[in-house]
Amino acid sequence: MNRIASAFRSLKYRNFRLFFPGLVTSQVGIWIQNVAISWVVYEITNSPFMMGLIMFFNTIPLFLVTPFAGVIIDKFNRHKLLMMIQVLFALQSFLIAVFALSGHLRIWNIVLLGVFLNIIAAIDTPLRQSTYIRLVDDKRDLSNAISLNSTCFNVARLIGPALAGVLLSLVGAGGCFLINFFCIFPSVILVAMMRFEDKKSDKIKNETILEGLKEGWEYAFSSEQILTLLAFIGLFAFIALSYPMLMPIYTKDVLHGDSRVLGYVMSSAGIGALCSSIFLAAKTTLRGLKYILCVGAFLLSAAFICLGFTNNLVPACVFMFCVGFGMTSAMTPENTLLQSIVDDDKRGRIMSIHTICFTGVTSLSSFVIGSVTQVIGISRSMILFGSILFAAGIFFTVKFCRMQFESKLF
Repeated sequence: MNRIASAFRSLKYRNFRLFFPGLVTSQVGIWIQNVAISWVVYEITNSPFMMGLIMFFNTIPLFLVTPFAGVIIDKFNRHKLLMMIQVLFALQSFLIAVFALSGHLRIWNIVLLGVFLNIIAAIDTPLRQSTYIRLVDDKRDLSNAISLNSTCFNVARLIGPALAGVLLSLVGAGGCFLINFFCIFPSVILVAMMRFEDKKSDKIKNETILEGLKEGWEYAFSSEQILTLLAFIGLFAFIALSYPMLMPIYTKDVLHGDSRVLGYVMSSAGIGALCSSIFLAAKTTLRGLKYILCVGAFLLSAAFICLGFTNNLVPACVFMFCVGFGMTSAMTPENTLLQSIVDDDKRGRIMSIHTICFTGVTSLSSFVIGSVTQVIGISRSMILFGSILFAAGIFFTVKFCRMQFESKLF
């Protein structure tokens, strides 16, 4: 019982209690929207290459906007920025629902609204990650807040795709997009109710955007620990985060299933990720995180390889469970270790670089992975990508075992 209570200890802080429920509902809605968009795009194009190309254009803003987002976060009030971001998320979801329900949803407006969404996300992700330290009164609970953030995303990954699979058959894509709007809207109210201080140093206040940007990148490249963590997440995210794009193809071409089967497969990954994130949330120290990270990397790579050798739903769901468990076990400790060793006045900029490595690389990987899948097929692609991840896991395990990570939080 004490271990369960420890896993949710950040909820004792008022600001985090307000922020967390809105984050859960909004992420469920975004997953519903993402799965619905993937399904609609594949139905329209019937091409893995085109899916990758569309996702490539959609995620370009993450590369272009995110570096500057970090400087903006370190310079300006985080609460006001959070409020603005929630309103923009709600606006994007409302617009795509209007296009779909009016029968005017086309590839061109999917791309445009996808670009708009990713411009917002380019600011939201590093903003949210760098704000957690201000939502918990005791900095020692930052790792728990980060793990609960991962839990939130994994609950969303569990519930969202399953709901999307059912909702696509019941209310169609337009209904899915409208439900996303109603899931996001509570965040606007909850964020408005939050209260926290966000003091800025005179140095960052007086710096230009370009000066702040340069300082952040120089700081990242001056630390071997920071650079290695960023390289790890960049390489693993390049491949691992492609699975939401690959699963509609895998479901249709290998499992010969419909949208309900897609929901089962995606939810299996969500269950695995949820189990891992709850385990990690109960940890109270940094001890052992780098080893958990390495084990997660190997489990993730093995699951990708195994998916390439099966065409049956039950083992596919088991391997997708391992994908979710392994991915979270690798990526959540990386985030915790990174935030524990960075200076607070550079947190926004480092987390913006982290966002580029974590999600920004999908602007390139979606195109590359979509192209590879088009040429060699989905099963061979899963085996190839898993083998690359396994080799990378060996390299980074050697690197991390030689490093010591000393927290600057306390």
